[in-house]
Order: sequence, then C-alpha cells, then structure tokens
Amino acid sequence: MGQRAVQCKSMTFAREAMRPIAAALRWWAQACRSRALAFVWIILCALLAVQDGLAQDATDGSSAAYPRRPVRLVVPYAPGGGLDILARMLAQRLTERWGQGVVVDNRPGASGMVGAQQVSKAVPDGYTLIIVATEHITAPRVYHRHLYEPVADFAPISQVSAQSYLLVVHPSLPVHSVAEFISYVKVSGRSFLYTSAGTGGVGHLSGEMFKAMADIQMTHVPYKGTGPAVNDTVGGQVLAMFSNPLAVVPHVKSGRLRLLATTGPQRIASLPDTPTIAESGLNGFATLGWNGILAPAGTPVAIVRIIARAVSEIVRAPEMRDRIAGDGAEPVGGTPEEFTERMTIDELRWAGIIANMKIDPE
Repeated sequence: MGQRAVQCKSMTFAREAMRPIAAALRWWAQACRSRALAFVWIILCALLAVQDGLAQDATDGSSAAYPRRPVRLVVPYAPGGGLDILARMLAQRLTERWGQGVVVDNRPGASGMVGAQQVSKAVPDGYTLIIVATEHITAPRVYHRHLYEPVADFAPISQVSAQSYLLVVHPSLPVHSVAEFISYVKVSGRSFLYTSAGTGGVGHLSGEMFKAMADIQMTHVPYKGTGPAVNDTVGGQVLAMFSNPLAVVPHVKSGRLRLLATTGPQRIASLPDTPTIAESGLNGFATLGWNGILAPAGTPVAIVRIIARAVSEIVRAPEMRDRIAGDGAEPVGGTPEEFTERMTIDELRWAGIIANMKIDPE
C-alpha cells in the first residue's frame, strides 16, 4: 500500500474518531445556548410579572395596594373655614386608618375654582383628592368661567355632610331677628356690607336671594374662604354673614357672633330655638349646601370605592357624627353613585336659580 493510501485511511479514521467529540461539543454548545435562553426567558417572565402586578395595583386598587404613600387632600379655600376644619378632621382619621399620611393642602382662589382646576388635571391615581362644597358647581355659573366641568372632570367619591347656612351678625348690631335686620338694612341701604366665603357660593347666593325677597339693598364683600370672612365679621369690619355652620357655631356659642336664622327649609336639630328665614317672614326661602370628596376623572373605580368606604365609615362613626351634628351640619357619607346623583341634580337646580337672579361676579 502506498504512502498516500495510508494517509487517506489515517485521515478517515481521524474523522470518524472526531465525530463523537464534535457531536458532544455541538450538544454542549446547544445546551449552553438553551440554558442561556432559558435564563433570559425566566428573567423576562419575572419582569413581565412585576410589570403586570404594578399595572394591576394601579387599576384594581386592592386594599393591599392602596394607599402605598401619602395622599394629598386639597382644600380649595383658605385655612380656618368650615371646609378646612372638616378636611383636617377627616385627614386625621384617614391617616390613622390607612397608616399613611393624608396631607391637607389649601389652594384658595375664585370661590374654590383654582384648587378644583388643579385637581382636575392631576394624575388620576387616588393620591390627589379634593374636598369641595356646593360652590364647586355654582361658582362656574356665576363667574361664567368653565375652568372645569364640575361632574365630568371628576370622580365623585362620597358626600360628607349637608347643611343649612346661617345668617349671623356682629353683636354690636342692634338687631335680634330677621325682621329687625331687614328694617336696619333698609335704613342703611347699599352702604351695609355683608360677606360670605366667596362669589358664587351658597353664602353669596343666599344673600342675593335674601336681598331680592326682602326688597333691600346691601353690598356683598367676597373673601377667599370662610375663615377670613368669619374673622372680619367677628372683628366688626363686616357686620353680617351667610356662612356654613361649622365655621360660625363656635363663635355663636361664645357670644362673638349673634345667630338670627337658618337658611334651610327646616330648623337645625342642634339649634332648635333658631327659626328659619322662611319662618321669619320670607315665605319660600330655602338654600342648602353640602360637602364631599372628589378625585380626578379616570381614577380607578376600585380605589374610588376604597376611599368612599373609608370616608363613609369615618363620617358615620359616633364621635365624628356627633362632632358634625353638634356644629349644625348633618353627617351623610354614602356611595360614589349617590354623590354623583346629588351633584348632578343640584347643578341643574342652581343653574336655574342663578340664571333667574342674574347674578354677576364682583
């Protein structure tokens, strides 16, 4: 056999001998690739699971997921007013319930419209809320400025309270009844000043309705919230005010303000000796207000329901219920659907009243 033939046989033998080794190497490489791919696949699945979990937290608002951080509760008025007092009472109890801080943030201006507009544009994740009064739906009608849609741009959560308003005067004023007050104002004319929490609110609208039905003249002095208005009425800079009861009942009890009448259709249970304005001679006079919690539109329904349940249970608890009732208001609570209905009905009702009275902003 020639040398070339021997070389060919040797090469063939070497190739055959290498086949198992090559196969083993290919298997190992594939296995390594498979393991690497499997590892990558596991990582991707884990990341997707985390992302899905976070998305689920943001949309289903389960009690285990909300709240995970402090919640901001906007008060669209200056500190010290009835709404501010109510907000701080709620914030304290929500903080205790959730174990997360609920921080009150006062954003006054334009009868609550400034704060409401800011909240309407906030991220709808349940961490920005606002407590509003009836002015939320009346002020845009008076100002003719639609900075927001009172119902459509928000997620109503729960009504907190309802209340008649109170006609109070400085004790230096020589009047002790609605009839005496009307007689005094008729003599004073437009130089007589009355105040409220702001243009377009129930206090302002009550005053304008009172003027029309009593056929008197007096000038409205608007403030950026109940607190400053009450302070100036107590101080005598302004002599009369239509106010929600939470802010003025303590001053009435201390003698720094005199209560003449309530604006609702019935007497207030905690003030049984105080007549209504209708009882006092202006038949058919009646105005009522409410307070409630809203979130930006688009807030997950499950989160809205968590907040509504918490607010309702807090408002209806004996301590809070007695505190609200003792200050002349009625604790309410309730579901998002109930509050949405209340807001929708009142928006239509007040729109008609404001149009008929032809009220213009100062």
